[in-house]
Amino acid sequence: MNKKIQAKWREGYVLGQDCIAFGDGRVVMANTYSVKDMNSGETQRYWFPLCDTTVKGLEKYEADMWTEVDIWHGPFEFENQKIVFGDGAMGNEGYVASITADNTLNWSIFFTFSNPIMKAEMVDRQLICYGDTGAVITINIDELTKIKVKFNDPFK
Repeated sequence: MNKKIQAKWREGYVLGQDCIAFGDGRVVMANTYSVKDMNSGETQRYWFPLCDTTVKGLEKYEADMWTEVDIWHGPFEFENQKIVFGDGAMGNEGYVASITADNTLNWSIFFTFSNPIMKAEMVDRQLICYGDTGAVITINIDELTKIKVKFNDPFK
């Protein structure tokens, strides 16, 4: 386990970038962007892995890359891990994380576009996260880099 990422987790922080951060210090940076169809007016958001790095590699360029997070509505258990979720320091941020029973971070996934993750559930080995403005993020629990994003209108 990476001492820095574990210490930051226990202080209430995760990496504040679109990424997957593993408890051993590995990081998968992500690219996220949206495309608006001018004919239909619909917007599609994309999230995909961009490169592999480490906490140490990121700190070389920016030591202040951590964002404070809050856990909302309590965790749920799945295969000897607890899944927690909530918000980041800014209103547009959300995250989901897997921890052990003793609060050791397995992994966290941070989103700069989701707003707080208000609800999460496991459906057929897909972790489905719901942001408070309609973001629905589906994560393949067996291949964490397989993430799909869609938006539902929260006012319908």
